[in-house]
Amino acid sequence: MNQPEDNSSTSTSEEVLHDLYRQSHLFMRLAENALTVAESLRDNYFKNTADFISDLRETMQRADQGQRSDPLLRVHQIGDQDWASLQGEIVTFVDGGIGGVQISSQVPILLRVGSYTVKTGERRLAEREQFRYYPVILGDLEGGSKERRDFPDIVRITAELLGGLSALERTRDLRVLMFHGPLVYLMGAYAGHTPFTEGDIDLFLNHYAPNSDIASDIKEDFLKQAQLDIYPMLTERSDDWIEKRLFEPLAWMSYLYRRIIKVAKSRNPAPIIVGVVERGRSTDFSKEVLLKRVFRGLRRKGNTSHFNEMYGRTDLTSEESLLDKLRYTDSLLLSMLLKPGQYSETWEMQAKYEGLRRVDVSLPGESWTGRVDFSPLRPGKFGFPRVSGYYVHVSETTEPIRVEVFKDLSPSQVDEAARRTYMYARLLPGYGFPMGLDIADKYSHVPNWLADAYGKLIRYHLGVSLQTGSISDAEMRRILVQAIYMTNRDWLFRPDA
Repeated sequence: MNQPEDNSSTSTSEEVLHDLYRQSHLFMRLAENALTVAESLRDNYFKNTADFISDLRETMQRADQGQRSDPLLRVHQIGDQDWASLQGEIVTFVDGGIGGVQISSQVPILLRVGSYTVKTGERRLAEREQFRYYPVILGDLEGGSKERRDFPDIVRITAELLGGLSALERTRDLRVLMFHGPLVYLMGAYAGHTPFTEGDIDLFLNHYAPNSDIASDIKEDFLKQAQLDIYPMLTERSDDWIEKRLFEPLAWMSYLYRRIIKVAKSRNPAPIIVGVVERGRSTDFSKEVLLKRVFRGLRRKGNTSHFNEMYGRTDLTSEESLLDKLRYTDSLLLSMLLKPGQYSETWEMQAKYEGLRRVDVSLPGESWTGRVDFSPLRPGKFGFPRVSGYYVHVSETTEPIRVEVFKDLSPSQVDEAARRTYMYARLLPGYGFPMGLDIADKYSHVPNWLADAYGKLIRYHLGVSLQTGSISDAEMRRILVQAIYMTNRDWLFRPDA
């Protein structure tokens, strides 16, 4: 990994303001904030923000010049990366899309995960790119709590993980596996779903596993771990769960994560596995890293009222309060501190697992619930993997994007993932997001016109069945499967370079 370099430059408040006026996307974000913050903060919102950023830049530069022992923010350079060193790499991008059909109400019914594999620098089109589909009809699944709004999400996340695992298994020389979105989601929010049945898992693996032997190995290996170690930690009914061959969704996902990492570690070099998140309103990095150091420095100097005096308030005394009152986010603050071609230091994203606690769960075919303790699925031998996050700044016209990598893989993956994310995103400078993920997103997305068209077809067949009684469940599934596969979007919907 690169050592921090002196690339920050001290800016006066006037120069920061000039930058904000020049970068319209930042100006608009701050203008939006200025309209929603408390009235007492509005008048000098731009000027006070410029003063704040100017102070941060000055502090960063003093650390770069050796005048400060504890850096406020470690910054790494990747702007010198070129395509020549990435030539011939095989990269797979994975994303999932959900479609709804209007029958009696709009319900999610189709899910398909798409993968886009490309060999960088390959000029022969037939060998340069491959597209794959992994469809799931949500109604075919017995497990999962379908009454919950996040039911499609646990199916999508599971399908995306299996799509990534499939890419790893199929491609021995895969160099990069890149997911659209967080590498690991806020898993606690998904606790409490009814476990999947063995039939559900067979349905998943039928689409995703490269062959039946690997499918059987994945399923039996999970059940073995579940019997010996995982389920006894979660529930007192572990024997019952194993006898019914149930797959608790979070335990199943955590197993898939560990298997992906295990496969990656068995390769030399290990494939770079990364998740890339479009701009959001996350503030975790600011709370855990940037502002924590700012407030610590103020406490050390006995100047804890600094922000109250700057903004004319009395409640800006903590990281959370400052971010909430001023509506600053990670991407907004870092867009004013990082330059294009730089990425921030990492932080361990522990908040992803804070919601793993005791929750009631019902089993398939049972009307009552039992208490299940999900805390053993926090990072550990049988839990979810640890994830490191950081921000990469691609261009002056876009905000930094968040990149996530597995902490258990090589530390060098942080720099390698940042360099590739930066180069892939430079292909779409106005968007500032990896082009391959944009293609996978468009490829996997279930467009409204497709769902609407098949909604009409389904309603037509349902109408006919009322007259003749001739339509069967198999016929309905055939229509849905046809809907999922019907596409020729590979080239028509490519983004402009």
